[in-house]
Amino acid sequence: MDEYERLDEVVKATSSRAPLNFIRNLLQHHQNWILIFSGSHELFELDDYWSDYLINTRALRMTYLQESEARDLILHPVENFTNIYEPTTVDAIIQLTRCQPFLVQLVCYELVESLNGDIRKNQGNADTVKATAQNVQEIITQVLARGVQYFRELWTSLAESDRSLLRRIIYGETPTPQDKGVVRKLARKEILTIEGNAFQVPLVQKYVEQLLEKE
Repeated sequence: MDEYERLDEVVKATSSRAPLNFIRNLLQHHQNWILIFSGSHELFELDDYWSDYLINTRALRMTYLQESEARDLILHPVENFTNIYEPTTVDAIIQLTRCQPFLVQLVCYELVESLNGDIRKNQGNADTVKATAQNVQEIITQVLARGVQYFRELWTSLAESDRSLLRRIIYGETPTPQDKGVVRKLARKEILTIEGNAFQVPLVQKYVEQLLEKE
């Protein structure tokens, strides 16, 4: 059940917890069923009543890939995949995405699309064309456009106090002691570093910078 938190919208709109009662019934009385919930919110961030319905669940935190895993995903996404990357290109992808699995695949997809377009346009040889680190920088705009639903959901899921702090950091300000709670929250969400003075994922920072340019 992807984005399970959206059931909260149903509960508030209908004043009924029927969907959650159904889920709890499945969890308690149908042992042959395994329910998997995925979302961007931890249980303590939801309204208190959720605890009653998800009391028997186990939380698994999905985080970044190890760098070796990210390199393997980039170079071997499928069996017998041709190496289309210069060594520095792989480093650039890892730096830009910090090995966040969705973003790694998103950048690689756009790189392949860009290379294929160049090959068709210039009638090049697909066996000799290699993606460069410069190519990674050149496709950032396309990556942000292709992944707009992901980035938009990330941004809109934040409270205004969270977004305000991110704006201030983009503008070069340093978090104050009063921002400690927000910094801790955004670090837990893997948006800011523990110190609160930098984004964990450069690509996410570029999306926020793009948003601020349009404001």
